Amino acid sequence: MANTVFVRSGAHSASVEEVWGEKTYRQAEKDAFFNDGRFVGTDSNSIIQVNTDLTKNKGDQIHTPLRARLIDDGKVNDQAIEGSEVALTFHNCDTTIHKRKQAVRLDGEMTERRTKIKLRGEAKEALGAWHAESRDTDIVLGLSGLTNAVNTIMLNPPSSARKFYGGQNSSGAVGVVTVGNDALISGSAGAHRFGTQVLSHLKRMAQVDGGASYGKIRPVVIKGKKYFVFFASPWQIKALKMEDRWINAQKDANIRGDSNPLFSGACGMWDGVIVHEYDKIQLRTGAGGSTASEYFDIADDCANGVSVARGLLCGAQAGILAYGRKIGWKEKVFEYDSQFGVEVSSIYGFSKAKFNSQDFAVISCDTAVDLD
Repeated sequence: MANTVFVRSGAHSASVEEVWGEKTYRQAEKDAFFNDGRFVGTDSNSIIQVNTDLTKNKGDQIHTPLRARLIDDGKVNDQAIEGSEVALTFHNCDTTIHKRKQAVRLDGEMTERRTKIKLRGEAKEALGAWHAESRDTDIVLGLSGLTNAVNTIMLNPPSSARKFYGGQNSSGAVGVVTVGNDALISGSAGAHRFGTQVLSHLKRMAQVDGGASYGKIRPVVIKGKKYFVFFASPWQIKALKMEDRWINAQKDANIRGDSNPLFSGACGMWDGVIVHEYDKIQLRTGAGGSTASEYFDIADDCANGVSVARGLLCGAQAGILAYGRKIGWKEKVFEYDSQFGVEVSSIYGFSKAKFNSQDFAVISCDTAVDLD
């Protein structure tokens, strides 16, 4: 008589691997800030739209076509239209995929025996968290126009119509002050801080119609209502929470009971903009030099002693997350099966959506911040 046994390296080892792989992926999604179902989805109403075409076809780059609007008055009444037809115009947004991987290797059987810690389980948890954090970092850097450490996200500075430098006065004075670059953002007297007036200004920027050059940023639609999402630095949130207008507005806010995942974990809402705090939002501090920690864009250093955070106002389809293969894992044993190793990897790429050389649905917001 033979029993059916599921053991590692046994007859059904492939089934064991599939179970672990699924759990690792779920752990990564649970840990991720940009997790599926909240900011990330397959439909065009998502902040980050997933493209899985390369999971079915060969290649390392996805071309996402974005169709331009028809900017023409057309004809009226009995005017002839034949011979006056207009052409459709498409702009391609390219996303290149790369394999991203990490691995853990245990020293041997005695190492596992000496501790009550379940090292193989801890390896799985750690690798799942690594994958989530790496992908989140790539998304933030991509939306910010910055490159990542391994150069799978390309430098792509905010386009001319999709960037804001400046802020409001922390004293509550009415009005938003805009400046030309990060070097002109002031840290003195509470100037150029983040707040409700900046949020409303960004929303108005998103609603500007640039004609053939660029269109309005399309908001996310939830139950028939339109919203933008702002990802803020903890220090931008610090300034926001000191503002009476924000405090009073949140007393009457009704987003806590909303079941839509987009509201989950939000700090609050102002003027149709849902605000989320995220500690990966990029920060730079001027130190009188030209080091990488002092600028977002080369030759645009922050003023000496001034810290600047780059918040992000996003609408639908702000970025494209392309997969060649979602997360998977491989086990390996070494040294006569006494050492255990596991690798987690996925094949993906991220790009900020572009339309006719303009950012499609994200506005960078550089404001001065007061660090603790």
